[in-house]
Amino acid sequence: MESLLVEKAYAKINLGLKVVGRRPDGYHEILSVAQCVDLADVLYFELVSSDQLTCSLDSLSTGPDNLVCRAVDAFHAQFDRPPQSFRIHLEKNIPIGAGLGGGSADAAAALRALNRFYDQPFSNADLCQIAATLGSDIPFLVEGGTALMRGRGEILNKLSWAGAVFYVLAYPEVEISTAWAYGQLGPILTEDSPYFNFIVSLSGGCVDHDRLFEVLENDFTPAVDRTYPIVAELRSQLDRVGARATSMSGSGSTVYGIFDDRKTASQAQSALQRQGCRSFLCQPV
Repeated sequence: MESLLVEKAYAKINLGLKVVGRRPDGYHEILSVAQCVDLADVLYFELVSSDQLTCSLDSLSTGPDNLVCRAVDAFHAQFDRPPQSFRIHLEKNIPIGAGLGGGSADAAAALRALNRFYDQPFSNADLCQIAATLGSDIPFLVEGGTALMRGRGEILNKLSWAGAVFYVLAYPEVEISTAWAYGQLGPILTEDSPYFNFIVSLSGGCVDHDRLFEVLENDFTPAVDRTYPIVAELRSQLDRVGARATSMSGSGSTVYGIFDDRKTASQAQSALQRQGCRSFLCQPV
């Protein structure tokens, strides 16, 4: 269709994730370096007489529970002019339930697109406030880049990123519920670790990614490995083909390997594809 607006919704990976405690409101406190990569869904907007959402993936709900619909409603609730109606077509490329923030990225992209259509009535800070009412990691995805996430994920410190790095993402076709993953953590949450100590020293500026890659850890990994051995197998495979480090994004199930050069990363992705594994070669954006 001929679209009035086109907006990319970039996936995110967690370069480590530490759960440091449970809050009185029932949510958990986390620490994580989050980074957007160039794997993206795409949202296409056109003006129509009543709001509609369609999707390239038939199994995904396009009703009012979809985060894109919720983001449009939340934007218009804060807007002081009569809203336009849009048909939005969502082209899904980011796997669902993969720890890559696909639904959250779609919501963030919807907020950015509407803000652009209406000539920027909201600042980025305003959009992040709207985003925080929809989900914990949506404020980060409004602006993207690289950031230290704290609190529920809504407290952000932007980080600059220097130097080239390539990620090979491997999705084992396992959808993992975030609620299930948190339920596996148990009552004892420890803070002290090389990753925790590195993260708490960050206050902005340029992140030392060489050091970060040395101390990567994800508190969800042990439970996911026990329940879904394919996740551990994919990390081992990425290690064997030359990744300098491997980890899991979010609560899983996507794992990634970190590579210094595109050729080695491309070879690793090709090997995964030959064995039938859905995989992606990505860079930070």
